[in-house]
Amino acid sequence: MDTNEEIRPDLAHELTTVLTPHGLNLIGTTSVHAYDALVPERYAIRTLLPGAQTVVVIGNGGGAFWDGFRAYCTARPDYLQERTHPLDDYTVEVIETALTPLLERAQTQYRYLYPFRFRTEPVSFMHLAQAAGLAGPSILGVVMHPVYGPWIALRAAVLLSQEITIPPAALGFDPCPSCRERTCVTACPAGAVRATSGWDIPACIQHRLRLRADCVDYCYARYHCVYGQQHRYPLDELRYHQQRSFAEMRKYFAHRYG
Repeated sequence: MDTNEEIRPDLAHELTTVLTPHGLNLIGTTSVHAYDALVPERYAIRTLLPGAQTVVVIGNGGGAFWDGFRAYCTARPDYLQERTHPLDDYTVEVIETALTPLLERAQTQYRYLYPFRFRTEPVSFMHLAQAAGLAGPSILGVVMHPVYGPWIALRAAVLLSQEITIPPAALGFDPCPSCRERTCVTACPAGAVRATSGWDIPACIQHRLRLRADCVDYCYARYHCVYGQQHRYPLDELRYHQQRSFAEMRKYFAHRYG
């Protein structure tokens, strides 16, 4: 009997089992070949782990992952001040502490990938989500889930040298073209979300830089999306992400427009 045949279903189940208690409740898989076929060569991942067969895509829907982060920070009062990117650091600690012993026992080669390491490891997580059937596109510039709507985040991926499969949760999901309410469009004070062209990044940036008191707590367009409203992030999480996105927008504007 092929040893891998014994490991594959157990590994897929165990991955989900150890990650879900941390609020990492969106787990999908795709083959390396399927992902690489979707992206330009500069985003290909086949060379990051020679012989890799599977990419496990890890994300969260709703606020459970943030709840864990908040509790972690409460127990360590100086954590937020000491870290430049505290949520990213927490993500690495949670995922690698949970998965490394499991992957070592499975005797599979593996490599962790993170969206916040894009400058050194340019991997398109939006394409990973598409290839894994984990989420679909939206006109908001974020991926969309059938249950959680836009209230999801892609936290990490793991390259594996063996094949495993987790059934897709959102294969072919593409809700925006058939949406009639389009509350995201009317809610955006900058007019930066359009049904035909999607998210206008320069318009969004210029509006936020010009009116700093606007869009401070959260993105109005995302907040008013009709999908997954019961899974909206808590206000402290919305503020955390919004403040950091504003800082990145200022850098983008300064670099592009001088």
